[in-house]
Amino acid sequence: MELKVLLVNGSPHKEGCTYTALCEVADTLNHENIETEIFWIGNRPIGGCIACLKCREKGACVFDDVVNHFREKA
Repeated sequence: MELKVLLVNGSPHKEGCTYTALCEVADTLNHENIETEIFWIGNRPIGGCIACLKCREKGACVFDDVVNHFREKA
């Protein structure tokens, strides 16, 4: 079984201190032959869940923001 780790950068600064720290973690994991990907949430607002349950029907949130892209990755 191949293991892949999704590292989430929630900082508004794409390549700031959080990114640097995640790169260190990724390097360590890669050294152990574990594939990694860093996903940047971005700096735009993310709408909260309103429990409409449309995601069950559509397979995606009705609010088309980065959450849908993250959901695909996760």
